[in-house]
Amino acid sequence: MKPKRILVTSDLLRVTGKETSRKGFATNTAFFAALLKPQVSAATRLPVSILEWDDTSSFDGKAVYDMCRLEANGAGWAAIFHADATDELCAFFLPHVENALVIGFEIAPLLQKILSRLDIPFVDLRWHPLRFLDDIFFGFSSNRSEISAAISSYALSSQEVDFHVGLHRATAIRRSAFGEKGPSYNTLIVGQTPFDASLIDDGRIVTLQDYEDSIAALAKAGSIAFRPHPFSPHIGPSLVALLDRHDIARVGSNIDMYALLCDETLQHVVGLSSGTLDEASFFGLPVTRLIPEHFRYLPEATDAPETSREALVYTGVYHAFLSVDFWADILRPELESTWHNGNPVPFKPDRLRHANGSYWGFLDTGGTNLVMPYNTPE
Repeated sequence: MKPKRILVTSDLLRVTGKETSRKGFATNTAFFAALLKPQVSAATRLPVSILEWDDTSSFDGKAVYDMCRLEANGAGWAAIFHADATDELCAFFLPHVENALVIGFEIAPLLQKILSRLDIPFVDLRWHPLRFLDDIFFGFSSNRSEISAAISSYALSSQEVDFHVGLHRATAIRRSAFGEKGPSYNTLIVGQTPFDASLIDDGRIVTLQDYEDSIAALAKAGSIAFRPHPFSPHIGPSLVALLDRHDIARVGSNIDMYALLCDETLQHVVGLSSGTLDEASFFGLPVTRLIPEHFRYLPEATDAPETSREALVYTGVYHAFLSVDFWADILRPELESTWHNGNPVPFKPDRLRHANGSYWGFLDTGGTNLVMPYNTPE
């Protein structure tokens, strides 16, 4: 049976670190739905609704945690994130998703497994880690091969990424003639926000402190610095202590990330799972990823490290997803009909950066990062 409705959702079970709260996460879902509902509605002519864990919905996320015998908090979320889709969980989700085509914003692997077991088609979007282009954009993944093939026809090319790398290199060369250069380092450790899906490995949220032996070895090998994530510039006391123990310098998060990646002294970029590692590969830098890569993003740099075969693959689409025809094309294999309007939205630099208030390490855009409270160390 073809889907009769479109359901927009996100990582429904994500809650703040120490308590059961969807504050901030529900905002992300609403933002995502508002951004794409006009295009999806026009392309499908189907009703579009949101599935959220809040007072407006019958969905009870606490019941899911109870089924898995977990507390509904940050630790429980990490434990449930990659869990298996049991018969009990599938039966619980079925009334919420039946007859739907699901469009997700960063839905967890658990929900992806449940939807696949229930034979519910989905398209999941995540912010793509290459954030130094003229705008930010999404990576797309689906459990339907026909949808994936249609998405691939819109894929961002590595040549377009290389053009932007060249532009940043040219900018760095030009700026170097007019200003004093700051300290340089052989190795850069990049920080991350403390509560992010990319940090989940083996059922828990990992930290740099878990890899102190590796970091200590790096500190002995040459000059080294740490740069905090721009969303979490004030690092916690335990990480401060680790950096101090190994005499690791700090680089302010107010320094443009891409100026750092263009520094000829830099030879190595290290992180837990930061998107900066994907970016650094395109800048020709060797990278060390301390935890396995659970999400793989295309395009990849030619010499990017190999990733786990179990990683979920997301194809980068630059800005075409803002147009009706994109959705008409990729959803056509699953629906009775879709409708094109032949009116692509013209590209505008920084459109989504400004809308989302997210600039990450790109500081030449004139914007200020809007930081959600869950990005503050607890």
